[in-house]
Amino acid sequence: MAEFHRLPSRIQETTQAQLNADEQVRLCMLGRSNLLNPDFVVITSDRVLVLEERQMGSLSASYINIRCNLSFAQITSVKLDRNLKHCIFGQADLEIKVNEGKHLISNISYHDAKRAMALISACRD
Repeated sequence: MAEFHRLPSRIQETTQAQLNADEQVRLCMLGRSNLLNPDFVVITSDRVLVLEERQMGSLSASYINIRCNLSFAQITSVKLDRNLKHCIFGQADLEIKVNEGKHLISNISYHDAKRAMALISACRD
């Protein structure tokens, strides 16, 4: 589990800009969409945010991409997906279904994925 104040400052700023005044950060995790660009997953009291830092052409210019910004009201179900590779590395994929489709957060620590699933399920009810 990552701590919010230890996330990169641009990730923190973008997250704060998306939050309402009464929202609180409940859980932060790292997923791995690829080795060099991790997904920063922030679960608040009202939503799930997945952010990533992208490079523009060179290593000197980058921007923050919001891959998903889902309120708990939009989420229809949450489940963990594990295969042999995940079992070996102690990881899981978190699948979040909404009416329009699904969002997959890959290669999260299994422990963090279980906590996220429990938190999202509890907040949806």
